[in-house]
Amino acid sequence: MSLTATTLGTRAGAADSDGAAPLVQAAADEHDGADCVVPDPGQQTPTSLLPDPFRKLDGTRVSAQSDWRCRRAEIKELAERFVYGEKPDAPDSVTGTVSSTGITVNVTDQGRSSSFSASVSLPSGSGPFPAVIVFGGMGADTATIRSSGAAVINFDPYTVGREGTARNNKQGAFYSIYGSTSSTGLLMAWSWGVSRIIDVIEQSGSNVLTADATGVTGCSRFGKGALVAGAFDQRNRADHADRVGYRWRSHLPRDPRGERLAAAEQRLR
Repeated sequence: MSLTATTLGTRAGAADSDGAAPLVQAAADEHDGADCVVPDPGQQTPTSLLPDPFRKLDGTRVSAQSDWRCRRAEIKELAERFVYGEKPDAPDSVTGTVSSTGITVNVTDQGRSSSFSASVSLPSGSGPFPAVIVFGGMGADTATIRSSGAAVINFDPYTVGREGTARNNKQGAFYSIYGSTSSTGLLMAWSWGVSRIIDVIEQSGSNVLTADATGVTGCSRFGKGALVAGAFDQRNRADHADRVGYRWRSHLPRDPRGERLAAAEQRLR
């Protein structure tokens, strides 16, 4: 299963049906609903059906495009609390470099620092170039990306959050800052790493890469990482998550009314 989407916002310049200004301007924020007051969602009632994304936490429904900015903030809060763990606010300091072959990222927050890097492969021609961040350097047709005029950023998510570590000994650049026992899961830690790469691109002056033309892609578990990275940073202009649930879709018969996650997991054991 392959998913391609823009982030949870409105494309730059889109007209609002009620005449309001576009939700995402040419220079998007990482999270443009940071000023929204989000009610405490409390404990959610389990259901076998997908929830209505347009019904707000207060029970009313989104009625205009301008409502979506704060409804998006509610969905973000729900996803962080019940699925992925918290994505910290922008760090105190992010610095780094962008060259024709690589990106370095240095982050300081809450009195702790960490660093990681990613390789860059440019297309022919003169820049600055748009760029696609490829999780793990796998599952993407990088030759086609480059022949289309975009750079490829090869991001190794394990430098930010390693798999296979104990819950009380999490490792990687994210956990070096936020603690080895942080409740934030790997997918959100990887999303944080993508955001810090974009920070450095923005600071670079668009000499090599274009700051407002970044996308992200990945395959399998890295596809899940790409999906979360795109959803939690509105500066990503495109998000392609490849084969994020192929096994479940192909080999598990589904009740058309839905299925609880716990039941699906039990059937996979």
